[in-house]
Amino acid sequence: MTMTKPLRTAVLAVAALFGAAILAVLLGLLLPRRHIAVTSALVHRPAGQVWLAVSDIGSQVAWRSDLKGVERLPDRDGHPVWLQKTDHGDWPLELVEISAPVSLVAAVADSSHGFGGTWTYELLQLKDGTRLRITERASIEPPLFRFLTRFVFGLHGSQETYLRDLGRHFGEKLKAVHEN
Repeated sequence: MTMTKPLRTAVLAVAALFGAAILAVLLGLLLPRRHIAVTSALVHRPAGQVWLAVSDIGSQVAWRSDLKGVERLPDRDGHPVWLQKTDHGDWPLELVEISAPVSLVAAVADSSHGFGGTWTYELLQLKDGTRLRITERASIEPPLFRFLTRFVFGLHGSQETYLRDLGRHFGEKLKAVHEN
């Protein structure tokens, strides 16, 4: 039995996709599990206003494009925990350090999906606004996700989205600067 041209094209397309996925996993195996990404931006607002936006997790669903919902969970060891609902899954986030109004450290409270880490938000009041610096210290176990994070979404992708959304929240366009 001979294949028709459309069937042959479909089989080749499926084979190419399968091959690309295998290649992505193999390349992901070569990438480090842990990474650090640092991005900052100048927000033309007083530190107090920026702090309120960064620290009030419950209201971020109103301005963050990556959040579909948030839910307050029971505290863990005296720390507030929030469930962030996104298109990529639900992530419990524990606020492990809060030093108002200068820094906040949030950690993934459940790394069973193969992803974990911390995000440190540092605010520095300047004469023309507030410098917000976000440091992501993360680990990604699945090799395919390591590949996608590095080559498709970018190590700074989630930080850039956060800063773009924060700027829109304040009615300005922020310029994200990669610090590493």
